[in-house]
Amino acid sequence: MAERIIIWTTTAKIELKFILEYYNLRNKSKTYSQKLLRTIQSEIKLLVQQTFIGKKTDTLNVRGLLIENFIVFYEINESHIIILSVWDTRQNPATLNL
Repeated sequence: MAERIIIWTTTAKIELKFILEYYNLRNKSKTYSQKLLRTIQSEIKLLVQQTFIGKKTDTLNVRGLLIENFIVFYEINESHIIILSVWDTRQNPATLNL
């Protein structure tokens, strides 16, 4: 089987950007944001080899990968892994919209 390709949705990109910008402003430094981005990127690269490491959700083919205080929701299909959302687990669960 060929390797699956990682695809980021626009929503997931925007959510990640807002998270990183929040920590830039809060900490008045990019150090933590850069560390967090590297951590998220390295964990997502693992999905190519171990697609099913995330926890199942109620939505078919959607899983959630816990990375620090964030859950990266992703969908699996034949040739792609689609990153749907990057969600801060400290938020109200009612605001989560997949």
